[in-house]
Amino acid sequence: MKFSDCEELYSREGLREFLRTFDIRPNEDVGQHFLLDRPTISAICKAAGGGETVLEIGAAMGTLTCLLKESFSTIYAVELYGGFREAFKKVNPEKNVRFIEDNVLDLDFSELVSGGAEGNKLVGNIPYNITGKIFRKAIGSRDLFDKAVFTLQREVADRILAEPGTRDCSRMSYLARAYGEVSRVIDVPPEYFYPQPEVFSTVLEINFSRKRGLEVNENLFDRLLRGSFTHRRKTIRNGLTSTPEFSFTREEVESVLERAGIDSGKRPEELTLGEFARLAGQIEVESEN
Repeated sequence: MKFSDCEELYSREGLREFLRTFDIRPNEDVGQHFLLDRPTISAICKAAGGGETVLEIGAAMGTLTCLLKESFSTIYAVELYGGFREAFKKVNPEKNVRFIEDNVLDLDFSELVSGGAEGNKLVGNIPYNITGKIFRKAIGSRDLFDKAVFTLQREVADRILAEPGTRDCSRMSYLARAYGEVSRVIDVPPEYFYPQPEVFSTVLEINFSRKRGLEVNENLFDRLLRGSFTHRRKTIRNGLTSTPEFSFTREEVESVLERAGIDSGKRPEELTLGEFARLAGQIEVESEN
């Protein structure tokens, strides 16, 4: 096959025939829904821009890779299921495109990408059940990548996009804004995938920034958000008292909230990003005393 044969993957019949050729059967139980709408794939590539290296999460048979390789010098296409390797290589035979059979959560990005974040991107269609884990790993890797472009379930994307301190916000709303800027690229209807999922998807662009003015311990900040939003319907006081992330007594929680200037009767989603950062800083001070 030549590069132009990638175009066969952007029609439902062409993709189905391609999969049959390699005896590939999509496993919907693990989130295998292949994006085949070319304008949407082009929008993802446009959002990613170009540069030195792109690490693609969930590459499958390389539908997105076909366009990404036009704008990047090196492509690492990560795919958990090795059954896609032959099909992937058929349409992406270039030497600068490397198929990596691995779980992205186990992969050490620093072994693949070096030289600073400028020009390096993360791109992928993210399974719903590991969205949070991949999102946190992406944020933790912002010294290696300056941008991530992820396709997510729209409901999850909406929670990430919700402003901190509003009813619909989530733990990831705070993480996204603590370490970068997040925006919606495009919404994707189910019929643009094969097989069709039952939900809409959304492509998000996250531009990472290493200087956001939050002088707090990142691990502690993440634990605070995790512990708070595990009990998001409780007050921040009751949530921090009951979360396994910390071993506070009720009196200690009352003290740290008071010293941080936080209303103990607020729920987690009612706190601003600055308040969570201030609270994390106060917890760190208390733990050192």
